[in-house]
Amino acid sequence: MSGLQRRAENAALLAPIAGVSSDLSEALRLELADLADAARKYQAASISSNTIRAYNSDWEQFATWTARFGLDPLPAAPAVVALHLTALARSGRSVNTVRRRAAAIARAHRQGGHATPTADPDVLTVLEGIARQHGAPAKKKTALLRHPLLEIVSGIDVSTPAGLRDRALLLVGFALGLRRTELVSLLAEDLSSSPDGLFVQLPRSKTDQAGHGATLLLAYADSGNPCPVEALRAWIAHAKIVRGPIFRRLSKSGTVLGPLGDRSVALILKRRAGAVGKEPREFAGHSLRSGYATQAARDGHRTDVIAATTRHADQRTLAEYIHAGEGKAGTATVL
Repeated sequence: MSGLQRRAENAALLAPIAGVSSDLSEALRLELADLADAARKYQAASISSNTIRAYNSDWEQFATWTARFGLDPLPAAPAVVALHLTALARSGRSVNTVRRRAAAIARAHRQGGHATPTADPDVLTVLEGIARQHGAPAKKKTALLRHPLLEIVSGIDVSTPAGLRDRALLLVGFALGLRRTELVSLLAEDLSSSPDGLFVQLPRSKTDQAGHGATLLLAYADSGNPCPVEALRAWIAHAKIVRGPIFRRLSKSGTVLGPLGDRSVALILKRRAGAVGKEPREFAGHSLRSGYATQAARDGHRTDVIAATTRHADQRTLAEYIHAGEGKAGTATVL
C-alpha cells in the first residue's frame, strides 16, 4: 500500500472521531485508526451473521414499502412505522416477524444516528395490540436477566437527560434487586462512598417491621459491563442533585422536575425494551427485582446470600420468587 493510500484509509477510519487534531503525528493517527478498525469489528461481532442478514432483509422490505407511498424510511416517523407493522400483521405475518421488523428498523436508526421510532408510545401500543390479537396467550412477566438487561441498556442514548436517568434507574434497580417503590424513593443523602462502590441506605420496607432499614453495597461492575455506580453518578452530576429524590421526572426539554412515581419504573423499562425490539408486555417494574434474584441464583449464590440483598424474611418466599431454570454459572456478581 502506498503512503497516499494509507493516509486515505486512516482518514476514513478516523472520520467519525471528533476532535482529532490535524497536527497529530502519523504514528498516533495510525494507533487511533487501528483502534477504530478494531472497534468496528467488535461492533460487527455483536450480532450473529444470520441476524444481520435477517435485519438487512427486513430493512430492505421496509424501505421498499415506504417507497410505494413516497415516505421517508430514514428517519421514519413513528406513525409510518406503526402503519408498516400494521400492514405486516394484517398480511398474516407472525408476531415474531413483526417484532423482528421493528428491531431492524430500530437498529438502522441507531446506526444512522437517529432517534428510534419504535420507542414511540404509539408504536409500542400497536405492537402490544398485534401481540394481543395475533400472539400466544399472555405469560407471566419475565425476570430481566443480565444479558437482556445489557442489551436494553446498550440501546439507550445517554447523550440525553432521559437516557442518563433511565440507564441509571435500570442498572441500579437490577444490581440491588430493589422494589420499584424503593427505587424511586432513593435519596441523594442515602448514598455514601465505599472503596467498592457506593453504600445505599434503604428506609423501612414492607418486610422490615422494626423500621431499621438496610444498607446495601452498590458495587462497581465486573468484566467491562456497564457500571451502575458510574451510571448513577453520571445522572446525579447531570441533574445537579444534592438532596432529595434521585430519580426524577423530566420535561420534554429535559428540565429536571419532581420525583418519579413507582409506576414509572415499569413504563421506562417497557419503553426501553421496545426500543431494542423486545416485547414490552413481557416486562413489569417487578422484572428488575425478580431478574436480580434469578440471575444471582444462576450465578451460584446461595439463597441466604441473595436474601441478604433482597431482604426477604422468609427464604421459602424467595425460592418461589426466583424464576425457573436457575443453576450455577460460577460467577460472583450480577453485573
